[in-house]
Amino acid sequence: MIRGLCKLLLVCLGCATAGSALAELVVVVNARSGVAAMTRNEVVNVFFGRNRQFFNGLEALPVDLDDANPKRAQFYKLLIGKDLSDINAYWSRQVFTGRMQAPPRLQSTDEVLKWVVSHPGGIGFIELSRADARVRVVYELKP
Repeated sequence: MIRGLCKLLLVCLGCATAGSALAELVVVVNARSGVAAMTRNEVVNVFFGRNRQFFNGLEALPVDLDDANPKRAQFYKLLIGKDLSDINAYWSRQVFTGRMQAPPRLQSTDEVLKWVVSHPGGIGFIELSRADARVRVVYELKP
């Protein structure tokens, strides 16, 4: 009986720590962009190339993470409920037809943060804990 309770406790602890491993992701823009907040639809439209400008006319320059980074899969699952295979297929079609190019892909959220800070129209996604005064959080994706 005690052995069974110990196993159940270990399983529960494992589930709790696995859930906390998913950090809260946020969409950030360059603090000088003049953008204070965005809706889900605005974020989707920028990251899928449908809107190339923010509401104030500044060119939106989205940046993405590489497929190898698990935050990329988490971002698109939370944003639109799609897997990376669907996202990659979308961009393959866009590139093949010559409509547009996919956002540049970086390897880490540290690189995304540096990229957004160095481009006035920069927009990307990082962990909430990484956001600082150089960027403005415009949208939160909660797990």
